[in-house]
Amino acid sequence: MPNRLDIEITSQSTDSSYTWRSAGAKEPKGTIKASLLPSGVAIGDVLKVEAEFMIDGIEITAVLPQKTKKDGPELLELFGTGKETSGVTTSLVKKKGKRKGRKDVRREPRNNRTTERKQPRNSKSKTERKGRKPYRSPRGKRLKPSKKYRNEYIKSLPELHKPLAMELSGSTIPNLRKVIKKMQLPDGFPDALLDYAEDLNQQLKMAEWMDKATAVENNIESIDLQDFRSVVASSGRWAKSPESIAVKERLEAKLNERIDQDHKKWLNSIEEALKEEKTVRALNLSSRSPKAGAQLPETITNSLIDQANKALNAEATAYRWSIVAEAVAFSPVRQKVVPEGLPSDISDDLNKSINKHGERIPQIARLFSVS
Repeated sequence: MPNRLDIEITSQSTDSSYTWRSAGAKEPKGTIKASLLPSGVAIGDVLKVEAEFMIDGIEITAVLPQKTKKDGPELLELFGTGKETSGVTTSLVKKKGKRKGRKDVRREPRNNRTTERKQPRNSKSKTERKGRKPYRSPRGKRLKPSKKYRNEYIKSLPELHKPLAMELSGSTIPNLRKVIKKMQLPDGFPDALLDYAEDLNQQLKMAEWMDKATAVENNIESIDLQDFRSVVASSGRWAKSPESIAVKERLEAKLNERIDQDHKKWLNSIEEALKEEKTVRALNLSSRSPKAGAQLPETITNSLIDQANKALNAEATAYRWSIVAEAVAFSPVRQKVVPEGLPSDISDDLNKSINKHGERIPQIARLFSVS
C-alpha cells in the first residue's frame, strides 16, 4: 500500500529526473522522474507524493495535486422558490379579564406532599427479608410426555367406544359416575357402562404410562430425578405388556445409574461450597440428597459443623444468624451444631425463626430459652 510523503525538490540531475528530500529534513532523499512532476515545477517547491518503500530505497509513484488556499469561507447561495409572498404580520389581542366564578384554591405546599410520599429507606429490604423463600434445589428437565400410545389405543377402539375413551382420558371414574347419574339411562345400563369404563380406563392408564416411560427414556441424562422416580415407581401397576415390561427393566437400571451419578455431583457441589466458605449454600445442599438414606462422608460432615459453628457467632447480625440457623435446621448435622456465640442484638424475627425450628435444633433453642 503506497504511503503519502511531503518532499522538497532540491535539484535537477538530468533532463528526465530531479532529486528530492523529505520536506524540512535531510533524510530520506532520492530521485523522481520528471514526467511525474507538474509543469512549471521549480527548485525548492514542496509537493505531496505517494511513495513505495522498497528494500533498496524509496520509489515515487505519483504526485498528488496541490490544494489551493481560499481567501474566505465557502458560502451557499439561496435562490428561494421564486414565488413572491407577503411578509409575516402580527396582531395584538387585548388581555382578557379573570374568569368569573373561579374559586381561589389554595394548593398544598410541596413540602407537605413530598413528606407524605416518603418511605423509610429500609422498607424494601425489610419486606424482602420477610418474604424470603426457603431454599429449593434446582430441578432438571420436567417430564412432558407425548400422547402417541394413548391416541393409538383410542384409534384402535370401535367407533361407539371412542367417545367414552376420550371422556376418560381427561377425567376419572368418579367424575364419570356423576355424569352418568345425570343421564336418563335404562335400568342396569349404568352399572354395565361403569364396568366397561373401568376396564377401558385401565388400558388408557397403561398407554399413558408408556408415553411417560418413552419420554423419560429419551431424556435419561436431563430428566428431573423426581419425575424419573415417579414413572419407575408406577411401573409395577401399569407395565403389563411385554413391551412395557422391557421398558420398565431398562428404566430401573438407568435410574440406579442416574442416582449414583447425581449423588457424586451432589457431594462435589457441597465440597465446592465449603471451599468457597458459602456456609448457607453448603447446608442447604446437604439437605437435598438424591440418594435416600445416604450419609455424608466424615470429612464433609466435620467441615459443615465447623463452618456452621463459626457462622453462628456473636459478631453476626440477627438476620444472618436467622438464615444460618434455618439452614442448619434442615441439614443432616442439625443435632451437632453448637454456636460460638449469640448475636448482641436479638431481633423479633430471629426469635420467631428459633421458635419455628426449635424442635429440629433443640441445642440452639435452649440458648434462647425455647423448649
